[in-house]
Amino acid sequence: MSLLIVEGGIPLIGHVHISGSKNSAVALIPAALFSNEDVVLDNVPRVGAVDFLISIIKSMGGKAEWISKNKLLINGASLDTFEVPYEFGSVYRNTSLLAGPLMFRFGQAVLPKQNPDAIVVKPINRWIDSWKSLGIDVKEDEKFIYLKAEQISGTTINFKVNTHMGTGNTILSSIFSPGETTILNASEEPEINDLIAFCNEIGADVDRIEPHKIRVVGKHIFKGASFKVQNDINEAITFAVGALVTNGNVSMKGVDKSSITSFTNVLTKIGANFEFSGEEMRVWHANEKLKSIEVNTAPAPGFMTHWKSLITLLATRANGISLVHDTVNTNRFEFTRDLNRMGAKVEILKPSEVGMIPVISDDSYDFNKSGEPHTVARITGPTKLRGTKSHIIDLRSGAVLILAALSAEGKSEIGGSENVSRGFEDFFDKLSSLGARFNYVD
Repeated sequence: MSLLIVEGGIPLIGHVHISGSKNSAVALIPAALFSNEDVVLDNVPRVGAVDFLISIIKSMGGKAEWISKNKLLINGASLDTFEVPYEFGSVYRNTSLLAGPLMFRFGQAVLPKQNPDAIVVKPINRWIDSWKSLGIDVKEDEKFIYLKAEQISGTTINFKVNTHMGTGNTILSSIFSPGETTILNASEEPEINDLIAFCNEIGADVDRIEPHKIRVVGKHIFKGASFKVQNDINEAITFAVGALVTNGNVSMKGVDKSSITSFTNVLTKIGANFEFSGEEMRVWHANEKLKSIEVNTAPAPGFMTHWKSLITLLATRANGISLVHDTVNTNRFEFTRDLNRMGAKVEILKPSEVGMIPVISDDSYDFNKSGEPHTVARITGPTKLRGTKSHIIDLRSGAVLILAALSAEGKSEIGGSENVSRGFEDFFDKLSSLGARFNYVD
C-alpha cells in the first residue's frame, strides 16, 4: 500500500459538513433486511465498512444498491442463504447483526467468528448469553457460531455491563420473537436510538422506557420505509480536536449538541474555544494555554472510550499532568507509542499508581488471573511533536496519528491510511479543504 506523506505545522481552517454515522449505518442496513419491501436509507456514508456489508448482502442473494451518492436501497426478500461467508464475517465483527434477520427468514443463522489473528479481537460472550436467554440454540466450533431460533421467545436480559453491540444485537434478535423482551443496562449511545427509531419505522415495536431500559414486543410483518441516518458525532469530535491541535479554526455543519455534551464539558475544562449556532459547531485555538485535565471514559452519556485517543493527543498541548482513565477497554492505548516517538510524554500506568480505583467494564477480563490492567494514560505537557514514521492499525488510532502529524513539526510518513477511510467518509478530501497538505508515494 502507498505511504501517506503529511506536512505538519499548517492550521486547519474552514468549514466541513459532517457525514452520516458509520456506526449507525452498519446496524440499520442489517435491520432493513427484515422487510420484503424496499427500504431506502439516506445520509449513508460511503465508507469501507458500509461497502463491505453491502458485498456480504449481495453475496447472500440480497439487494443492496446505491441509488445516489449517499442513498442506499435495500431489500431482503431475495436472500437465499442463512450462512454468512467466512471470508467476510471473519474479518468484520458487525456481521453478527445479520443474525436477527437471518433467523427471522430462515429460522437459523451461521456466523463466522472473528479471525483470531485480527489486530483487535473483542469478546462475544454478551451476544452468546443474550441469544441463549432468548431461547436460541447456540453451538460453536473453532470458526463458526450456529444459531437456531425454533424456541425463541421474549424474556428479560440484564447485561452485566453496558454494551453497545450487545444492545443492538439483542434488539435485532428480539423484534420478531413471540412475546415481550426487556433489555436492562442497555446502551444509551445515539446510534442505538437511531436503530430503535428505524425499527419502529419498518413496523417493529421498540421503546426506550428508561435511560438504560428498552422494551421490545415481537412482530411478524415488516414493511418498507425511508429513513435518514444520523450524523457522525465521532467525525465531528475528530475535526474539533484537529482544529485545536493545529491552532486552527473549523466550523462543522450537522452536529447534534446534545450527543456530545460529555465531550464539550471536557473542552470547557481544558480551556478550549468553541461555540454552537443551531447544528453548526465552531472550534478554534490561537495559542491560548490549555489546562491539564482528568478524564474517565464511560458508556454514553459519559465520555466514550472512542474519544480517549483524541483527548490524549489534545492533552499533549496542555500545561501540567493530565490523566485519561479508560474504564471500558483494558488494552487500547497502543497509539501512545507513536505519539511518544513523535515527542509526546505519555506513560501507561495502573490506576492504583496514580491514586485511582481500577474500574473494569470488560466482563471477559479475569482480574485475579491477569492482575490490575494498565488503563491510565498520564500525559505531561505541553510537548512539541515532530514528524516521524508510523503505521495505522485501526480507525480510531489512525485518525489520531494523522492529526498528530498535521500538528507536528516537519513531515510524517504514515502507512495504513486506508483504515481511516473505512470509517470516515471523504476524510482526506475534507482535510485538504481545510488546508492540510499531504500526498501519497508508493
